[in-house]
Amino acid sequence: MNADALRDRLLTLRFELRRLFGMPGIIGVLMIGAAALMGAEISSVDADTKEMRAPFTQAAKTRRPVDKQSAQVDAVALDALPELFPRFSQSADDIASIFEQARGSNLTLGSAEYQVSTDAGTRFTRYQVMLPVKDQYSAIRHFLALVLNNVPNAALREIHVERPAVDGNILDARVRFELIYRSAQP
Repeated sequence: MNADALRDRLLTLRFELRRLFGMPGIIGVLMIGAAALMGAEISSVDADTKEMRAPFTQAAKTRRPVDKQSAQVDAVALDALPELFPRFSQSADDIASIFEQARGSNLTLGSAEYQVSTDAGTRFTRYQVMLPVKDQYSAIRHFLALVLNNVPNAALREIHVERPAVDGNILDARVRFELIYRSAQP
């Protein structure tokens, strides 16, 4: 069978279906076929989803309820938490480490702002350091990574970046680190 004969038979089939069902009937048959295909696919996806969720539902069923002993263990761990932080007397060493990381990243820092705060009733002292930085994005990002990796009690509290010139690659950034220390009070 050549291409012309196949084309003629398909045209004949199309005309016969159109005469028998009309255009809305043909569209309806196509929609029913598409719905059947989608139904088969949905059941396949549903089976895959149930298979993936099975380990998690089993773990949720075997999870033990919270009892008094585990609550006491959590309370002891929470009481020991402040002892994991350094004392405030280490703050000068931490600031020196931050400046050393800036030198290691070839950054020039502007004049820094410092703020110490202790909330009443807490066992932590927060030491905030605001540093103005001016350099390329990659150098600033490298500096932030070095500080966060080398000063374990440091947290990046805020970063604000501006590009002074549209065509320039030098950025003005303000970086605020928060250093957390345990308080001297019990």
